[in-house]
Amino acid sequence: MKTKHALKIKVVLALLIPFVTFSCGGSSAEDKSENSASNYKLEVFDSLQFDILTSKLTVADVDPENGDMLVLQPSPPKYWLFDKELNVKATLERPKDDPEGPGEHGLSATFFGEGIATLGWFKVTIYDREFNFEKAMIPNYPAMGLIMSGYKNIYDFRTPEGEHQLITYYGQPQTNLAPLSVDYYKKMNIVDLVKPSESENLRDSVFYPFGKLTPDSRYLSGKYFPFLMPVYDVKGDKFYNTFNSDTTLYVRSLPDADILNSYTIPFDKFILMEGAKMGSIGQRPSGPQDTPGQIQSVFHHDKLDVIIYTSGLKVSEKAAFDRTSSNYRQQVERANPKKYIIIRNGERVNKDLTIDKRVYYMEYMDDNGIIYAMQDSRALDKEPEKYTIYKLRIVEDN
Repeated sequence: MKTKHALKIKVVLALLIPFVTFSCGGSSAEDKSENSASNYKLEVFDSLQFDILTSKLTVADVDPENGDMLVLQPSPPKYWLFDKELNVKATLERPKDDPEGPGEHGLSATFFGEGIATLGWFKVTIYDREFNFEKAMIPNYPAMGLIMSGYKNIYDFRTPEGEHQLITYYGQPQTNLAPLSVDYYKKMNIVDLVKPSESENLRDSVFYPFGKLTPDSRYLSGKYFPFLMPVYDVKGDKFYNTFNSDTTLYVRSLPDADILNSYTIPFDKFILMEGAKMGSIGQRPSGPQDTPGQIQSVFHHDKLDVIIYTSGLKVSEKAAFDRTSSNYRQQVERANPKKYIIIRNGERVNKDLTIDKRVYYMEYMDDNGIIYAMQDSRALDKEPEKYTIYKLRIVEDN
């Protein structure tokens, strides 16, 4: 790890890349009966084929009304607006230092009212649907976080008054403190709430902290938790979130961040990251350590939540593998695969946790419940001719 000063250096986070909680309500007998009546699964039912030569494409957003699709290439940043037949309607590609451009890195994007909002490295830019520039905004806190390329980290929502606002995340809370300080966890916000209507110039402070740790959060235990990140989804006027090393999912209201519900995630198995002694940043613990579980994605559709995760491995489980072997890492990865759970009313409703071997990373779920996922080329017999993004959906599995 780095010192507090060194944390100000940008780090590119490659895509290859709680136990006691409170609940705002339990499941009724009717809810449990509903859960037991159905079993669900994720299935790949279609794919998108892009004739674009690139190492990475991301489906960032889909218009639920007309099927228009925002697709981006992170580096160098390039954005496309496709119609539902995959015909190009508009393209955005500008130099990284262009004041009307999307910024140095293409991180994510969303439809924003009648326009488009792009998320660049500490910059949100608003365009119309032909990518004509309207305004740009930058956060009023220093750039100390990770570059979260490939994650869906910008969402549009409407307030009760009908105003369009945004949720964004830049790999850090709004604090100058380092994560080895107790005050860091006390003061940290989950994400940013952005109010573009208040912005009249580039540096107007329109990025507001959204959400805090709950008083009983295990992250307030006085320990240091490296690479702590929120994992979340936005649907309608609700914000669904957990943290990558947590076991509680919260439902919060937008734009107020009030907790409406919460439940303990019904993992089959999940090894907690215990945290390190405060002030021990940069010091590795001695001896073999457990590999903690990690939550990668959270999606919500209708009454169902989908969580993508790895369970982690105990030291005793890893002892079965030869550390001196050239394929040690591959053996550990196979023993700790990505899995998914589908949850209704706080209970798991899928029997099979196995993700389709063609799928590498699930990036985004649209308003119709379709998940867009990166292809795992390791499952292919030969190099694909076109860039493929799979489409998955939740189906009953009786």
